[in-house]
Amino acid sequence: MIGRKIKNRREELGLTQPELAEISKLSQGYISRIESGKFIPKASTLIVIATSLKISYHELTI
Repeated sequence: MIGRKIKNRREELGLTQPELAEISKLSQGYISRIESGKFIPKASTLIVIATSLKISYHELTI
């Protein structure tokens, strides 16, 4: 669910996974694993992703 929200928001902003990876300072492979639901990141990483996607942590996790 979180991965789907991240992917949807990323696509709303017109960003590719590599672009989000660059903005968030995370690897593209890591972003891919999160979006596919294969990995659930720590809260601190979700905050970084939410900030990079210009949404609140709360919006991402509810």
